[in-house]
Amino acid sequence: MSNANDPFERHEMIGPPLKVRGSLILKEDVRADTVDVVGHLSAQNNVTTAKLKVSGDCSIGGHCRAEQVINLGGLRVQHIQADRLKSSGYFSAAQDAAVETFYAEGAVKIHRLTAESSIELRLGNRSTIDVIKSSGTITVKPSLKLMNALIPYFRKLTCETIEGTSITLYLTTADLVCGEDIIIGPGCSIGEIRYSKSLTVDPKSQVARTVFLNK
Repeated sequence: MSNANDPFERHEMIGPPLKVRGSLILKEDVRADTVDVVGHLSAQNNVTTAKLKVSGDCSIGGHCRAEQVINLGGLRVQHIQADRLKSSGYFSAAQDAAVETFYAEGAVKIHRLTAESSIELRLGNRSTIDVIKSSGTITVKPSLKLMNALIPYFRKLTCETIEGTSITLYLTTADLVCGEDIIIGPGCSIGEIRYSKSLTVDPKSQVARTVFLNK
């Protein structure tokens, strides 16, 4: 069913492409077919686009809605809703990031991250996500580019709660991890794990308490 309020259902509501090469400050809402930031963009209100690509620096003060987000530089938002979000630079969401699929290799700072299908975080630096939730898989591992680095303690994820169906964690500190099939790799410190199917814990990790949920 078409939704008249959905900008992707009514393409005529989206404006022409926006490309930022220098420095641009926009106080009004941005509605563009594509937004390509090579320089610096400060959008103080909402941004609606089919594709947001950031190679430079971008900050969005309102709500961002995009089908696809590719971040190669620095992207800072309050709220973001996207189908596919991929970041290899610095990404922060002060409040919510709601996506279908999420992939990040770099540093992230997010209050609440939810994904329908999958979350994959390749740790390239210290990252913080208060709450992580996914209906599918959650994977947190060291960056493939930095597997041989000598200072893995700089590449850690700190969380309060992680909830998913299939969860694999490396180098993660969390208060609570809840899921069906859970693998805890090396370098983790977990307060409590609740699982309903399987649990594997690496001897190089610490888990204070485990609870088997007999559904």
